[in-house]
Amino acid sequence: MEKKKFVIMLKIVLLLSLPKLSLGCPSKKQSIECFYGIADTNSDGHITGDELSQAISKHLPWWQWKAFDLFGGIDRVMKDCDANSDGILTAQEAYDMDKTCLNNCFKKSAVYHVFNCK
Repeated sequence: MEKKKFVIMLKIVLLLSLPKLSLGCPSKKQSIECFYGIADTNSDGHITGDELSQAISKHLPWWQWKAFDLFGGIDRVMKDCDANSDGILTAQEAYDMDKTCLNNCFKKSAVYHVFNCK
């Protein structure tokens, strides 16, 4: 019964997110520039796991955390976007990981929405 309630709650959370995510699909370049502008707190061109965690903690609404974790969370972001698996993200790696990193409109729109890109 608890699992059923959780699934229903997750569907509601995702449905509430859809209107904002469906307003258009930002380009990968727009999503990367926005994300790095916010997450790269020391402006060194790299995003460490700590910077990533802090950025997501600060910008992702609490009610979306469970869905984010369900889809792999920070570990998934690192797996999808860290080409050399060194635990540090670079914009070039994001572009190079074309098949996994920000590879669809949902992911690009989610980044754009969560980080309030303009």
